[in-house]
Amino acid sequence: MLPPLDEHHLLVFWTQLFVLLAVARLFGHAMRRIGLPTIVGQLLAGVVLGPSIFGRVWPDGFEWFLPDDDLQGGLLLAVGWVGIALVLVITGFETDLRLIGRLGRSSAVVSASSIVVPLAAGLAVGVVLPQSLFGQDATRLSFTLFIGAALAVSSLAVVAKILSELGFMRRDFGQITVAAGMANDVFGWLLLGGITAVAASGSFRPGELMTTAGLLALLVLAAFTVGQRGVDRVLRATRRQGENLGAGVAVVAIVTFGFAVVTQWIGVEGVLGAFLAGILLADSDHHSQAAA
Repeated sequence: MLPPLDEHHLLVFWTQLFVLLAVARLFGHAMRRIGLPTIVGQLLAGVVLGPSIFGRVWPDGFEWFLPDDDLQGGLLLAVGWVGIALVLVITGFETDLRLIGRLGRSSAVVSASSIVVPLAAGLAVGVVLPQSLFGQDATRLSFTLFIGAALAVSSLAVVAKILSELGFMRRDFGQITVAAGMANDVFGWLLLGGITAVAASGSFRPGELMTTAGLLALLVLAAFTVGQRGVDRVLRATRRQGENLGAGVAVVAIVTFGFAVVTQWIGVEGVLGAFLAGILLADSDHHSQAAA
């Protein structure tokens, strides 16, 4: 059981939020001035504030700012996950399933290639790497699968942020890229689930992966049938009652975090549920109420 929060934990937490946001904003603005996406500067800010630079230049300050403390780290990690969920629900708002459907062949080819090619390269690398890199209790199979998954999976949040800033989100290229990123994330988490099973038991259990994939398919089916009608009714009632902007934001938050709960329970990362929620809300007849 973790200890309760004290004043020091809260001081460090607020300091972390202030410094991380301020430095990320500063670096992002600098990158934008030279024609690069702000996300490049934000990622660079993370490197600067991490152990590679800050930790080497001022070890004591780094230890205070990012201590090796489960409770402190958990606070910051939770805020980070919420932030990623919000980015992906906005990405869902900008995703046009009809356009992706019309570009079905291109979307399928790009999605499959973006998974198969790096996965194959990662598996090939994992086979030849020395056993000294495996880590404690790792087998050749689990290590090789992990390398393949690490190279095959992309960050949908980062991809979406770059596309949005460059104005490509609504173009064919942007929609195909988002579709490929979504496929990458789903496949990656299913594969990581298999790797975890291999590492824990020493054997591969395809049944567990099939169960997760089946539950995810059922969730998507339910979302765009029963879920879509339910969201439409809630948004319609909110609009009819003339409730303010806060009510619309509350509905979006409830739907977003609700889908995150379900996808996390299934065994796929919760932020993919947020992305699905964004698509669902955008496809509603009362999209303007949700988008507000």
